[in-house]
Amino acid sequence: MRINPARIAALAIIFVSAAAGLTLASVANADEPWIYVCDDIEEPEEVGAKGAGNCQAHNGAPDAGPIKQKFKLHQRGVEPKPGIVAVCEGESGDAFGAASLPEKVDGFGCYVYEMR
Repeated sequence: MRINPARIAALAIIFVSAAAGLTLASVANADEPWIYVCDDIEEPEEVGAKGAGNCQAHNGAPDAGPIKQKFKLHQRGVEPKPGIVAVCEGESGDAFGAASLPEKVDGFGCYVYEMR
């Protein structure tokens, strides 16, 4: 059985296009920062920032264990509190924080600011 060269070319184009699409999708997802959203954010001295209460992970952030890259910690917007976000960039050992969802997220070397 002989396969038509045009069919081979068409299948090759489809395969290459699919592979490129998957690669671009994974690169685009890798550019999105990991985000945690919790009911409250505190700034204890020993941790940097601590999210507590009904915490959720977004953009591929882990639900439990060490957080191995920079991430953002958002406070769930509850009136009349202003929105607060913590950006955690300080590395302690080999992690930028630790997650134990849904209870809490600890961030190391974070700075906290209000969203307006």
